[in-house]
Amino acid sequence: MSRRTTIPEQPVRSFSLGRCILYGCGAGLLGVAAMTVGEKIEQYFTGRPSSYVPGHTLERLLSLPARPDSERFGLNMAMHYGQGAAAAIIRALMSANGIRGPFSDFMFISIRLMIDQTLENWTGVGALPWTWPENEQIIDILHKAVFAFVTGYFTDRWLQG
Repeated sequence: MSRRTTIPEQPVRSFSLGRCILYGCGAGLLGVAAMTVGEKIEQYFTGRPSSYVPGHTLERLLSLPARPDSERFGLNMAMHYGQGAAAAIIRALMSANGIRGPFSDFMFISIRLMIDQTLENWTGVGALPWTWPENEQIIDILHKAVFAFVTGYFTDRWLQG
């Protein structure tokens, strides 16, 4: 009779950091694309305008002169997709180290929200989330959940041990 241990086996690391970065960025781009489609569908039904907070944040990070929202689309998309790709490297590292599945995706929602809020509030662009109207908090969390689950799906599939 074999004895069962409560200590889980450590996954065998078979992925390089470079591979995690590459797959993480790819999965993050797909996650942001899915999130963006979801946002556009939601905006169609709710009438909520597009947010230019990512563009304002990148503008401040790069010390660029302030420009009106109508001239900020490129910055907005660069920050939106770039931040998603960079954040997804964390999810790829999770996948490569055996932290996979829906529970990991739920953890990653918080990580993505933390990254957004840290950058937005550090640059003085954002407001603390608990000061937002409740419906905006819910909408933001739902969109980040789409990002997290799509990103997690791809990193989990691409980086299976």
